[in-house]
This record gives sequence, structure tokens and C-alpha cells, in this order.
Amino acid sequence: MAEKKLTIRDVAERCGVSRATVSRYLNGGHWVSEEAAARIREVIESTGYVANENARSLATGRSNSIAFLLGEPQELLFADPNFSTLLRSIADELGRKGMSLIMMTTDNDAENRRNLAFFRGRHVDGVLLVAWHFGARKGLIRSLHEIGMPVVVAEYPPIDAQSTSYVHVDDYQGAAQAARFLVDRGSRDIAMIAGPEGPSGSVARLRGFNDMLEGLHRAPARIEYGDYSRQSGYDAATRLLESDPQVDGLFVASDMMAIGAMQALKSRGREIPGDVQVIGFDDQPIAQVSEPALTTIHQPFREIGVHMVDQILDLIAGGGPTGTTLPLELVVRSSTR
Repeated sequence: MAEKKLTIRDVAERCGVSRATVSRYLNGGHWVSEEAAARIREVIESTGYVANENARSLATGRSNSIAFLLGEPQELLFADPNFSTLLRSIADELGRKGMSLIMMTTDNDAENRRNLAFFRGRHVDGVLLVAWHFGARKGLIRSLHEIGMPVVVAEYPPIDAQSTSYVHVDDYQGAAQAARFLVDRGSRDIAMIAGPEGPSGSVARLRGFNDMLEGLHRAPARIEYGDYSRQSGYDAATRLLESDPQVDGLFVASDMMAIGAMQALKSRGREIPGDVQVIGFDDQPIAQVSEPALTTIHQPFREIGVHMVDQILDLIAGGGPTGTTLPLELVVRSSTR
């Protein structure tokens, strides 16, 4: 005989809790004690219980899935490791909450219209919007609000910050730390390779770096811009050396650009850190294995993902918008003295 399929009632009886408690656990764990959650998790793992998603969706009116919406060209998901790092963190956290992840992109009007039609059909319960290169699109955020779709933005939102949930890092203070460190370690002719003009994080890093130099009574940094790619870092560093060969301190707004910048410095015979100290931003794995190992600002991608998932589930459950700003840490390696 075929084995009887376990139901939510069976799980509740084995755990000694109500069906409502098991249901809350399966729908994100809100208002479930740690003790009850541990018992439910143990029973589910030992029995192989699988929720009937069709029945649950009909009962709750939810899809039990979340969209990771990348507001960038699709190829950047693979070219920029920050996106894949955050995506992995979010996928892991949603998996722990019993939720599914749908990967979507939007970098043109046609895609934008298709995505909004998909969201209007309530095929997902919420949207996590990530757009670090070009900045979160104002019109898209407004459209999501208008259709009542819960959304959390992975940067300080360009509009309606009081009514839009977001998670971002303190880019301003992170860049200020980098400026102070270079000054404290003896750099006098300091430059910066900034990210694209526009996104809030890029703007905050540039402002924080220059404000700290001004506060320390130093000349403003010479600025070149890149697009967060390794090649743009190489090209920007080449331009800096052509205009100011005496640069001895360089802050670069992403690790990938910093790796490219160090290649350009080496090609011009500049020793790192003897001639030029270099600081990156992100603390990607490549920063640890570069030669020399890169001093950088650590971005807590794991924590960003956890906060984004917690906030979207809270919005889905009827909570209000929340803004979260996470601190950054300078990780010192051998590209600085």
C-alpha cells in the first residue's frame, strides 16, 4: 500500500503544537517561539514532510515565492560578484523560511512592463529590488507601491524613503574610514576611483571620502570614475597616473576596480604599497588572493540578505516599511602599509 502522505495536522500532533503554529512556521516563522520552531523543524526533517503548496496558496492567497529583481543588464549578475554573493545569501535565507526565489531582470521598458504585469498577477508575494550600478528606478518603485506589491530596496531609495523598506550599508562612513586610514599611514597625494555617478551608494562613498579629507585639512582627492568592472579600474588608474604621477594613496570604490587599478600601477612600475597604498571596497574573495592582498572595506552581504528577507516577510505579514543601515569594517591587508 502507498504510504499515507503526512499532513499539517500530523506534524502539529507530533510536535504538540497547534496547526496554526505549524502554519505560521511554514509561512516565515512569525510569532513562533524558538522552542516550537525547533520541534517543528525536527519533525519536518525526520519525516520528510512537504507542504501542499497548491492547497496552501489557495488557502492563503499567496504564492510563497519572492522575486529577486535585478535592475541591471543580466550579464552583470555574472560579471559583478557582489550580485551573486547577495543572491546566494537571499536564496539561503528564503530556503530556511520555506520560501521560493524567482530571479528576474529589468533593464529596459519592455522588460519593465512584462515584470509589472507578472507582479499584478500576484505570482510572487514580494520583490527584492537590487540595482547598484544604475540606482533603483524611481518609476519602478512607484509602480510597485501603486499595485500594492511589498518591496525592499537594496540601497537608500531615491524616492519615498519614509514609505519604502530598504537595506543599505553606511557607504559614507566606510569611505571616510578609507580616507582617514590613508592619511594616518602617510599618504599625501591621495586619489579616488569612484563608481558610476547616480546610485546612492556611489554618491555617498565619494562624499564621505572627500568630507574626511577636508576635515583633516587635506586637498580634495583627484577623482576618476569607473563602472565597477576590473577594466574600468585599470583605465581610471592609467588616467590618474598620466595626470598625477605622484599619487601615493588610492581609494577604489569596488574590489574589482581595485584589482584592475593595481594592475595598471604595476605596469607603470609602481610598487604596492611602497609607492602607492591601495584600498578597495566590498571584501570579495578576490581581495584575499590578489597580489598583494587587498586592504578593503568589508560589506556584510550575509547580513544584508537576512535583513532583506526579514523585512519583505514582515511587509507581507502586514508590517510597515523599515529602513536598515548596516555598519562597515575596514579589513587591513598588505596593499597598505
